[in-house]
Amino acid sequence: MTRTVVAFENEASRSGICEMLEKNGINVRYTCRTGLEAIRAIKKMGGGVVVCGYKLADMTAEQLADDLQELATFLVIGKPHNLDFYENEDIFKLPLPIRIGELVGSVNMLIQLDEKKLRRSHPRRSAEDDRLITMAKQLLMSRNDMSEDQAYRFIQRKSMETSSKMTETA
Repeated sequence: MTRTVVAFENEASRSGICEMLEKNGINVRYTCRTGLEAIRAIKKMGGGVVVCGYKLADMTAEQLADDLQELATFLVIGKPHNLDFYENEDIFKLPLPIRIGELVGSVNMLIQLDEKKLRRSHPRRSAEDDRLITMAKQLLMSRNDMSEDQAYRFIQRKSMETSSKMTETA
């Protein structure tokens, strides 16, 4: 699921960027005119990639990035002299005029970074599930003289054989 927001004050810029991205296989989830709209969209999705102009109707891209801090990754598009003012190293910049290949490549890279961040932030198991698996491993280790790795692989193999979750097998 793509979590991409395009935010430009100018309707023509917003439409043009969306069209370029969507023609090249990147789905745009939200389009916004203001920073506040972009903030709502990113918070609703729990993060994502923002492609925006250096200035929106109600704030600059740098202010938007400060408001969203760790939630979003930013690609700011603008004239080179406008982008020179941005000191935040977490903001990726693309000077005008842009080439479609540069835009698509940059956004794809940011989407991959966003997906990695999303995977890291969502643990695959709850603490209770981990506790159950640890108890089962300890039981197998003490009763069957297994190492921790052997006990883990045993539980993993049994859960695959029975098509059940490791927690249920444990």
